[in-house]
Parts: sequence; C-alpha cells; structure tokens
Amino acid sequence: MAADRPFLLASNAVAEEDDDGVWSIESWWQGSKSKQGLSIRAGYGFDPTTAVEIERSRVRDRASGDKGQALELEFKHLFNRIGRDGWGWGVNMAVGTATVDDVGWRSQYVSIKLPYTVSLRGGEALLHINAGLQKQRGERREWVTSTAFEHKAGSRTKLFIELGREDRSTLLHGGVRHWLKRDKIAVDFSVQQLRSTEGSDRGVVIGLGWYDL
Repeated sequence: MAADRPFLLASNAVAEEDDDGVWSIESWWQGSKSKQGLSIRAGYGFDPTTAVEIERSRVRDRASGDKGQALELEFKHLFNRIGRDGWGWGVNMAVGTATVDDVGWRSQYVSIKLPYTVSLRGGEALLHINAGLQKQRGERREWVTSTAFEHKAGSRTKLFIELGREDRSTLLHGGVRHWLKRDKIAVDFSVQQLRSTEGSDRGVVIGLGWYDL
C-alpha cells in the first residue's frame, strides 16, 4: 500500500517548500525468508501540498516459485504546511491492482488514510501517525494504522522506525537513510519483521531514491 520512503506503511504530512513541479524516482528491494520483491515508484509534485505517484512491484515466493505483480496509483494532498505551523495533516487516496500467481489482474483494492506529522526537538525529529481504511475486492473493509518516528543523526543521515497494522498483519520496521547528495540522492538500509496468522517473517530492505528532478 501507499507509503512515503523510507517507510513501508507510513505516509508523512510534510510539505517541502521547494516541491513545485518536480519529479522523484524511488526503488527498493525487499528480501525475507519467504519472499523477495522489487518496487519502483515515480512521483510528481504539482506544488508543495499536492502530488501524485505511480508504483509497480514484483514479488516472488521463495518456496513455491510463484510470482506476482502489483500496480498502484496514489493521490496525496496536504491541508497545511508544517514549516509554518509545526505540524501538518492531509489525505492519501490510492487504488491498486495485483496478479494472483502471476495470472491476470484479479485483486483490486482502494484505500484512504489521514497522515498527521508533528515536528519535534526543533525540527531534528518528526513523528508520523496514520489512520485510515482499505477495501480489497471481495473482502470486508479493514482499518489500517501506522506510527513512524525519524531523527537526524548528522547533517546527511537519519534513523527511522515504524510500527503498523495492515492487511491483517503487523509490521515492525527500522533502519537508516543517508543522503549521498543532500535532498537529491538517498540510500537506505533497514530490517523488517512481519507477523500474521501464518507466522513471522523477517527480512531486509535496501532502497535508492532520486528527488527534485
């Protein structure tokens, strides 16, 4: 589902003042005991408070060898600017479709969530809180929630952690992001643990992003 990198579930409500008519490209690889996948996302910021993104993902089950794909379109709008108010909130709406065993686009879903972000420690840290609903075709509506925290660890590095509940699973995820070129190119490395009724699955995430294009 829709998220803001380097997070996997959480979205932020941070209006970047220079995000006016700019593109971004993000890619990340996830590997765990049971699955591995690759995702690529392209985004366009119309202005600091309004953006649209499209994401394409592929995943493979290590045990069975089954493959799947997903395609998602997200619209995000923020109602205020955190730089002025010290906090921000907005709305994220997403629609997506996925293949089942790499055969046909059979699974569709829609989601809407409200992200809230507050600036802490004079802007050195940010706390993100998300709540919303998701509906998959043929299934009941489900509440989705996530909380994420990030803190600067130098001029170009930050540490992050998030906890979320989505798709009847609980995610714990955390790591580090480093800017190779400030506000332009970032790399991140993190570890994740996903718990569901089927058991627990642990893995790593490696990402690379280009911004302000």
